[in-house]
Amino acid sequence: MAVVGGLCLLVAAVAAAWISTASATSLLSEKTGRSQKPINCMPCSRTYIGDAYADAFTDQLAEHRGLVGMSDSGELCKGLTDDVEVPTLSELHWQLVGEGSHRRLVYSMKFGACQDAMINFLGGYDAHLVIIEKLPNGVFADPYELQHFVERKVFLDVAVFGDTNLELPSVLSNRSAVEIHFDLRPSTLSNSNLVVDLPLHARYPPLNASGYTTIEFGSPDLFLRYRKKEIHSSSCLWVLKNLEAAPAEKAAWRIPCGNEAHIGFVSSITFLSAVVCSMSIVLATLIF
Repeated sequence: MAVVGGLCLLVAAVAAAWISTASATSLLSEKTGRSQKPINCMPCSRTYIGDAYADAFTDQLAEHRGLVGMSDSGELCKGLTDDVEVPTLSELHWQLVGEGSHRRLVYSMKFGACQDAMINFLGGYDAHLVIIEKLPNGVFADPYELQHFVERKVFLDVAVFGDTNLELPSVLSNRSAVEIHFDLRPSTLSNSNLVVDLPLHARYPPLNASGYTTIEFGSPDLFLRYRKKEIHSSSCLWVLKNLEAAPAEKAAWRIPCGNEAHIGFVSSITFLSAVVCSMSIVLATLIF
């Protein structure tokens, strides 16, 4: 009986070990499959990546939602990424430049590939850098101003999603996002370095006892969009690579705002000024 009991325990232990190994192998295969997921692709007829962000501007903005929503099918990318040495982003820095309510968000980027590798890649592919900046509430980008950048060929294309009403104050406005397409060419790169400027404007902030409102910018979404040159329009596809590089520092904007303690004084002065001006106009009309 002792021998039979020992054999039963041995069989149970072997079965448990086999089940554990199979589960681990299955989990590893699943994780490997996820990590080897093909790069996303999109038809050339689709102009903007940020279309997927258009309905995402709620109180809880989903991070990197656009890349999930825009992938049509993994089958689209078959054969498009084989034996292609795609440039990677090694450094990303940004800072706010300027004073007052009109400033520029300046991106400084460095690609990991050497200059010769970049030239070889750009020689066989049309490549665009796509920047999607999700603006915090209280800051907006002027679509008309950005279109002038396109007309001057500073940007290849640009679009603003979300709240584009430029007259609304901060408390009545919603968030927005800017998508910039920058044409990558050897002439636009200096030793694999690239600098891009985005002009921004502050909305009228709510009252604050400190006299300032601080707005912080999150990390932008950066993509490399490329396709082979001289391809048929019917089979044209953009390959999208997510350039995952976190900025080294945060960008913060301190915007001056009204002090709530001064409401009574300012309202009284404004009212008296309006009354005096109105009376002056009436008297001038009666006299002359």
